[in-house]
Amino acid sequence: MMTCEKIAEMTTLDFATPAAVYEQISGASRSMRGRAPQKYRRFENLALAVQFAVEKSLVELRTLMIETDDGDYTGPEIRSLYDHNNYPLRRAAS
Repeated sequence: MMTCEKIAEMTTLDFATPAAVYEQISGASRSMRGRAPQKYRRFENLALAVQFAVEKSLVELRTLMIETDDGDYTGPEIRSLYDHNNYPLRRAAS
């Protein structure tokens, strides 16, 4: 995992890399292996995954993780990706 400060400083962040979003399912019992169940959603690229996590997901960012070949990102890191200067998509009006 990267710190939010490291993400903000990155100039070569690849928003085109494929990504997956994992959502921790709250209230669900743990599986036999001890991990809580998760929902999984695949995206063509990191930018779309970040957009989904910040703008469209109905859960809090702290329950999400984005996984790419370049690294994994959780709540505050996902927000840093969305706020990054090189984020290629139009942000929702706030």
